[in-house]
Amino acid sequence: KALQAAFESADPKEVAEKIVTNYENNMLHFQDMMDTTIREANRANEQKWDDAVLAQRGVRALTTEELKFYNQAIEAKSFDEVSKLVPPTVYERVFEDLAIDHPLLSRINFQRVGASTMWVVRKEGATTAYWGDVCDNIKEMLDHGFETIDMGMFKLSGFLVVCKAMFEIGPEWLDRYVRAFLTEIIASELESVVVTGDGNKKPIGMIRDLDGAVTGGVYPEKEVTELKDLSPKTIGKEILAPATIIDKNEDGTPKRTRPYAGITFILNPYDYAMRFFAEGTKQRDDGVWMFDNYPVPGLEIIQTSAMPIGKMVVGHPKDYFMGVAAEAKLEHSDVVRMIEDQRLYLVRQLANGRPIDNDKFIVFDISKIGEGETTP
Repeated sequence: KALQAAFESADPKEVAEKIVTNYENNMLHFQDMMDTTIREANRANEQKWDDAVLAQRGVRALTTEELKFYNQAIEAKSFDEVSKLVPPTVYERVFEDLAIDHPLLSRINFQRVGASTMWVVRKEGATTAYWGDVCDNIKEMLDHGFETIDMGMFKLSGFLVVCKAMFEIGPEWLDRYVRAFLTEIIASELESVVVTGDGNKKPIGMIRDLDGAVTGGVYPEKEVTELKDLSPKTIGKEILAPATIIDKNEDGTPKRTRPYAGITFILNPYDYAMRFFAEGTKQRDDGVWMFDNYPVPGLEIIQTSAMPIGKMVVGHPKDYFMGVAAEAKLEHSDVVRMIEDQRLYLVRQLANGRPIDNDKFIVFDISKIGEGETTP
C-alpha cells in the first residue's frame, strides 16, 4: 500500500523517498523479529527453559521431517541447499496460528487440498430425501439436491527474510521464526481476499456477487442494503428475517425457512468504535456499564481492517470455503539484493476460496448508524 501511494504521486523525488522509507521500515521490522527470536533463544539456553515455557513462547516439538529439514538448513546456513518443498506440517501450524490470532480466519472453513479441487455442497432449500417405492430412482435427489463446485488454485507469493545468525539458534527456534514470519505475511492478505477478493487470479470475497456479470475475471460487488439503525424492528426485518430464509419463490417471498440460529457481523474496527460501540453500551441501575449489548440473539462481532469502512457483511463465516494446497515452496530469490548478512526467500503457497453460495452473505451500508441519539 505504501508503494502504491508512492507510485500514484506525480513528484519523482517524493516517489523515490517513499520507496526508500518503505524499504527501510520493512527491514527494521524484519530485523526486530530476528533479533527478538535470537535473544529469546539465547535466554532459553542460559536458563534451561522446560517444554512448558518453550510452548508459551511459541516453540513446539518438531516432527522427524521438520527436524531433518531445519537441520539441513542449519548445516548449510541457508535454505538453498535443502528441498524446495517445506514440510506440510509447518504450514499446517501456520494456519493454526492464524486461527488463534485472527478471529475471521478462525471461523471460515479451511481445508487442506491438492493443486486443484472439487467439493460437493448441499443446495440450501433443496429436497434431499424423497418418499416412494423401494426401487425408485434416486438420481433426482443427487442431481437437484447437491452442487459440485470445481475450483482451481491460485498462487500466493510472499518473501521470507533470514539472516545468517538465524541458522545458529537451533531447529526449534528457526521453526518458530519461519512460522511467525509466514503467519504475518499470509494473515493480512488472506483476510483481505476473504472479504473483498474479486476472483481475478485470487479467491472470491464475501462482498462479491457470484451470480453477477464477470468482466475480465472480476466478479462485481453485491448490491448494498442500507442499515439506518440498530433498533429491534430494523434488526428483525433486515437481518434476522433474511437469516431464516433458505429458499425463495420467483416473486422473492420466502418459500422455505429454518429457525434462526445466530449471526455474525463482520465490520471494520473504525466502524465498531464510531458507530457500534455507543449503540451497544448500556448502564445498569447500579451504575455498572454493559458493553456489546445489542438486540440480536446469538450475535458475534468480528472486527477486521479488511472490511471497507462504512460497510458490514452479515452471515456465518463457516459458509466461506478456503482450500489450501498441502505443499508450499521456499526458493531463494535474486529479485531484491539484500545486504551480505541477509538472504531473501520467495514463499509460494497455492490457495483459493469463495462463499459456498451467493446468498450466504449480505452486505450492508452502515454509514448512517450512530448519527442519531443513543439510548442510555
